[in-house]
Amino acid sequence: MHEFWFTPKLTGYGAVPSTWEGYTLVGAFLTIIMVCVSVMIRRAKSYTAIFPLPMRVLAVSTVVFLIICAWKTDGHGAR
Repeated sequence: MHEFWFTPKLTGYGAVPSTWEGYTLVGAFLTIIMVCVSVMIRRAKSYTAIFPLPMRVLAVSTVVFLIICAWKTDGHGAR
């Protein structure tokens, strides 16, 4: 059975988690953001590249997060 993790909002754009898997995915994504930002702040003066590793990790994880959200969102909404 194809179970959806997110439900589209009734008004506006976006979706909200509706199962524990959705909440876990959002929590993991927020954890990745916090870790990447703290690493960037701690090592701000030592980076010489335009896109250091934490920024690349953040970019890839954002793309993966959005793909999973689109795949696991119910297209019919909460009617």
